[in-house]
Amino acid sequence: MNTLLTDGLFACMAAIGFGSINNTPRGLLPWCGLIAALGHATRFALMHSSFHLNIILAGFAGSICIGIISSFASRHYRCPYEVLAFPALLPMIPGMYAYGTIQALICYLQFNAAGTPSEHYLNILAYNAIMTLLIILFMVVGVLVGIFASRIFRTFS
Repeated sequence: MNTLLTDGLFACMAAIGFGSINNTPRGLLPWCGLIAALGHATRFALMHSSFHLNIILAGFAGSICIGIISSFASRHYRCPYEVLAFPALLPMIPGMYAYGTIQALICYLQFNAAGTPSEHYLNILAYNAIMTLLIILFMVVGVLVGIFASRIFRTFS
């Protein structure tokens, strides 16, 4: 439970930082942080609980949570949902996979220029690039699913 709260707290701080850079109104910054904490904690819980989901599916579920909450909060505060959803999604971007992609690309180019076989780095490059793209794609689709689901829910209520 302690690690879940720590994960949410760090996601909250990152979202508030990203929101302040993007000129989010000061009154909405705590909501950006809260939405990010809930979404990131959802992803963390699904990855590290008995579910043991991979980062792609757990990030998808976390981004659905972010989409639903940001849609309702944006309607309540009369602001575009992007103001709340985008800073909340940014802490979930897979930085380690993106860094691993660039690192493997550099190693591949160095060893390839030297004339030594470098299939190992090419495999790492492909794996990290595919993981980065899939995680980001599922995050975008997840937040859109959450926004559309909340609109459908509002229509029937």
